[in-house]
Amino acid sequence: MSWRQKLINTSLLCLVLPSIITLALTGFQAKNEFKKKAILKSEQSLEVADLYISNILNDMVTALNAIQYDSEMITYLRTAWSKYDQQSKKIEFFSFKQISEKLDNLTTFGEKTYVTILLPGGLYFTNYSTYKSDLTYLYDEPWLKKMSEDPINRTHWLGSQKNYVLTDANKYTKIISIVRTFKLFANRPNAYVIVSKPEEQFHQIFNKYAPDQIMMLEDSEGKILSQSDESLIGQTIPPSYVKGKDTIVQWNGTEYISVDHSLRFAGWSMQSLTASKDVTGNIGNFINYTFILQILFFLVFSIVMFYLLRQLTYPITRLSRTARKVEAGNLDVRSKIEGQDDIGQLGLSFDRMLDRIKEMVLQIEWEQNRKRIAELELLQAQINPHFLFNTLNSVRLQVMMKGETDIARTIESLSTLLRMTINRNNEFLPLHEEVSTVEHYMKLMNFRHLDEVRLEINLASDTLLETIPRFTLQPLIENAYIHGLSQKSGEISISSRKQGGSLYITVQDNGKGMTEEELSSIWNVFKEKIEVGSPQHLREHISGIGLRNVNERLKIIYGSKYEMNLESLPGKGVTITMKLPCHFP
Repeated sequence: MSWRQKLINTSLLCLVLPSIITLALTGFQAKNEFKKKAILKSEQSLEVADLYISNILNDMVTALNAIQYDSEMITYLRTAWSKYDQQSKKIEFFSFKQISEKLDNLTTFGEKTYVTILLPGGLYFTNYSTYKSDLTYLYDEPWLKKMSEDPINRTHWLGSQKNYVLTDANKYTKIISIVRTFKLFANRPNAYVIVSKPEEQFHQIFNKYAPDQIMMLEDSEGKILSQSDESLIGQTIPPSYVKGKDTIVQWNGTEYISVDHSLRFAGWSMQSLTASKDVTGNIGNFINYTFILQILFFLVFSIVMFYLLRQLTYPITRLSRTARKVEAGNLDVRSKIEGQDDIGQLGLSFDRMLDRIKEMVLQIEWEQNRKRIAELELLQAQINPHFLFNTLNSVRLQVMMKGETDIARTIESLSTLLRMTINRNNEFLPLHEEVSTVEHYMKLMNFRHLDEVRLEINLASDTLLETIPRFTLQPLIENAYIHGLSQKSGEISISSRKQGGSLYITVQDNGKGMTEEELSSIWNVFKEKIEVGSPQHLREHISGIGLRNVNERLKIIYGSKYEMNLESLPGKGVTITMKLPCHFP
């Protein structure tokens, strides 16, 4: 039996057995599961509603604090009350304007917030219009008279009441209010701040997040403060009892599953009621539908399984064969699996990975070839006859013994330059040693030619010990001497500096310079890959190594941390600036 057939049989078995077991247990577990989900849904709805309700109540408390503890507001209130004529009920305009502006600028959460300040003697201020309204009746409200005997700075949660704002009474019939007492002056009657919000702001949250539940806001005594059905406001929900694992409430002849959620304000809470029949009433139909659906699904699944499994397994088999060929060393093979599904994406990713590996192999081979060419060119450029070096030392000693010091110094420069060429122990050397090699080279060049070229050295003291690759500067100096100055008199300067963790070395001459076309051709030479032994390679001859070879060597050694910049104008000479990393290697 093939692995495909085994997979088909196993899939059928895994489909049939769970279906039978599920149908056997559905009748016992479905009811409890529906109840659990209903309770969980109610709890989640209450938690979400808590966030909004708490924000509204917090905002109301914040509004109270913003008025009571605003020293400027208290000052305005004291001034207005001091100038208030209780007999004529007249108030100074500027005092009224200052307080009204403060109330208008009070920032609150939600659509509407009513703020009322009641001062002794019938003076009051609001953030809403009181046209054709007289709020002095509030002083005679039982809850206000009761509060007059309580300590100041105490907050009372009045709950739901009839809207006293006549301009909005038709739109919002009920409001929820809190009130706090405070004093303007010692030994004076209490003043009051009332903050109210339309009850609609509360029950619209219930409609939004629990449309299939009866959700309500209750006070500490169980009285309904807010509910979508306004007729229920003020009623009290019957006490709940435990039935099995559920909390049940019998209300208006209907059994409800009850979930309570306490708030942190004045003992208020929220309650969610879900009718039990809505939760468990359709379980029988659900079981029948589930059974029929599973039968149909099993039949359809059996018909299309062979086709689907073949479509699924064939790309995997193909990908496996491709992987074995790659393991054998064939990087040119590709799976060529296409599609938008996971297997298609896997095949595409596998092929892209092989493309990337092949590119990396070619890149490594190319870099190694470049490094080999650069090393070969450097090796071809070096002079390695040890006997010549020893012979020159013997000649120099004999010349010095005869008093020819100038010739001895010239032989010494040549000997030093040969020693640097022969010595291959260290690839890097300090900048000052490299410059010293250049000085010896210039002495030899000036000795060979009638016109003397002056070498100007200006190295920053903190760059002297920075290491650079051998024979980095000598090819540049030779290029400037032969091509820039045309082996005639002139000046070549070498300078160095540090900046931003990089070493900048500048080689400049005052020779004939280059045109834009000549400068562009040099950059093209830098970018080309020239094979050793090609005609172009044979024509290129800049001190044996060449300016291109210097650029190639430094690119291989430093990578992206290295930069070379060439600047030139006709008759203005050439300036070569190299940027190398400090403290390397």
